[in-house]
Amino acid sequence: MTLRLPSPPATTASVLPDAASPSVSARRRARAVAAMMAASLLAALMVMAGPAGPALAEGYNTGRTAPSMLVFDASGSMRAEDVGGRSRMVVAKEAVSGLVPLLLEDASVGLMTYGNSDAQTANSQEAGCQDVKLLVEPDGLDRDRLLQEIDAVQPSGFTPIGLSLRKAAEALPEAEMRSIVLVSDGIDECGGPPPCEVAAELATQHPEMRIHTIGFKAEQAARDELACIAEATGGTFADATDAETLRDELLVKMTRAIQGYSSAGSPITGGTTPEDAVDLVPGSYLDVLEHGSPAIDDGQGFSRYYRLKLAPGEIAHVTATMVLPGGGGATNKLAQLQLRTASTDGTDCRIGNVAARAEADLGDGPITASIATPRMAETENLSCFGADADGTVILQVERTGNPSEAEAIPVELQFFAEQEVDPSGLPPAVKWPRQIEPLAVPTDGEQIQPAFSFASAVEAGNGPLRGTIIPGEVQFFRVPVQYGQQVRSALALGEFVPPDGMDLTLHATLVSPLRGEVYSMVSPDGGAETAGFSEQARPGLQVQLNQATAVQFKNREQGTTEARSSFLAGDYYLQLTLIPSRYDGDRLFEVPYTIDIDAAGEPAEGPELDGQGAASAEDRTAADPGQVAAASDGGGDGPVELEEAPQEGAGFSLHPVVWALLAGLGGGVALAVAAIAAVVLVRRGR
Repeated sequence: MTLRLPSPPATTASVLPDAASPSVSARRRARAVAAMMAASLLAALMVMAGPAGPALAEGYNTGRTAPSMLVFDASGSMRAEDVGGRSRMVVAKEAVSGLVPLLLEDASVGLMTYGNSDAQTANSQEAGCQDVKLLVEPDGLDRDRLLQEIDAVQPSGFTPIGLSLRKAAEALPEAEMRSIVLVSDGIDECGGPPPCEVAAELATQHPEMRIHTIGFKAEQAARDELACIAEATGGTFADATDAETLRDELLVKMTRAIQGYSSAGSPITGGTTPEDAVDLVPGSYLDVLEHGSPAIDDGQGFSRYYRLKLAPGEIAHVTATMVLPGGGGATNKLAQLQLRTASTDGTDCRIGNVAARAEADLGDGPITASIATPRMAETENLSCFGADADGTVILQVERTGNPSEAEAIPVELQFFAEQEVDPSGLPPAVKWPRQIEPLAVPTDGEQIQPAFSFASAVEAGNGPLRGTIIPGEVQFFRVPVQYGQQVRSALALGEFVPPDGMDLTLHATLVSPLRGEVYSMVSPDGGAETAGFSEQARPGLQVQLNQATAVQFKNREQGTTEARSSFLAGDYYLQLTLIPSRYDGDRLFEVPYTIDIDAAGEPAEGPELDGQGAASAEDRTAADPGQVAAASDGGGDGPVELEEAPQEGAGFSLHPVVWALLAGLGGGVALAVAAIAAVVLVRRGR
């Protein structure tokens, strides 16, 4: 059994079907579909004006993806039978047909072709160069229609790439982000402005739009043209020469076009003063911080207030994540998210003064701050948690700083209540870090699609995986860990050619089920630290990163410093980041990698914690939080799934152009992270 903070129901693995075998297992197919559906783009967040109302916030738009148009080459050259004896068109149709079932349920995906001409049009270059057809409007997702239309395409005409890009942009609805995915086997042969100039023009007119391109059996001139189109709009280019590569690249491009930072929780509206704080019971929530301020720590930011009611002996673990939208490239913009706790009479609890500070370069990104309170009614010299405390704590979540200063920004809250348990009979705490036998560095693995959040993290632990990462992305992997076990990971970069003058840094870190930094060690002789692995990326680079100690419940209070971050069984995460030395169009290429992650060691006993704590939901919304519940005997083979909050859940998502998440457990955070259009350095609070 594993502890998992609340997440959308369809957020498990991100493994793509095996191209060589159409009969992949139902489990693998379901996992791939679930991971795709886990990603969507936040369209809008409407904020209620005036004082806080009911606990459920109103006005949320919680489920719209970035509209995307697939532009499909149906020119006569696609009839060539040079892909394993099959025509390019047959192979391309198979790739698209395999993609459609995996698209997000709430995606808006259209289909456009050029060259799909009747005989008369195909015989006239003038007519053929105007023959761009919109087969499916990018208005919702009609899987059957997409499959029918792609099956009916017959390659015969010319290649008006520039015109197709203009028409695709016109057909896409206005949105915060939107994308075109172009698959072509040749160069534009219709004259007029070169497609790269058209792309640059579109980038000026629609800076929120990206064009991703795939060259299929394309010659060098066509590859250069397609790469130029992608670079002009901040998109990515890939080259495919066989059926499997085309399938993989098409899925990756469409995933990156419509997938977003996926988050989940019950909408809630916190109070705007301590007096109107809203009761918070354990679970996952979404709120809104309505504005920032000219500078951090200037007292002019925006705060939400919540009331935590803890039973004697309980510890509250609270995490807040602020997700900032992409910026316009401004530099030297600072944002801060800060958590504070106080008693009902306003006395500072003197814990939880934890701030995550983000410095944005070419955009803005999310930051996360966490606290772990002392045990209620068992801590001397702290008015909020001493023997005379009434169990009520006021939590303040404050936003300051100038990124997107006037915009309302969503904030994700996680509240995990840990009850007091009897530790007798449990395995002892770990007294020192221990290097364990490393995993073998994989040379190949099962193809995956990237996952850009905790909620949609790729499920690991079942063997080596193979993927790609774009400089600036942060990707997430998840592995369940039981008490007594230790995370191991092994990674190798494939072949790539970095642009002249660009340095790349590979960064890998481990994160706990409570989103806290975990001490890890680089095998075979690295020291234990929370910074993980960080080294200049180069082709063939290999790294073996292991958790510094086994997970034991007694680690937090009786273990060494290196062991205290590994006290809770559940889902642990590996964050993988490739940080470029500069953020320009040169970085928009994919770096291949193989990775393997598992949990080593014999499972041991540990407490079954469900995150709901000892107090009931009724106790947490009453004047008296109630008496301490009976202590657990500490048995069981691991914690159970954390239940959702009582309110009906809803999710939102943001595009991965700017984001990264890391929370320090009871302290500040310190991790360099990056996003597709932003580098975010999360530092320890001042």
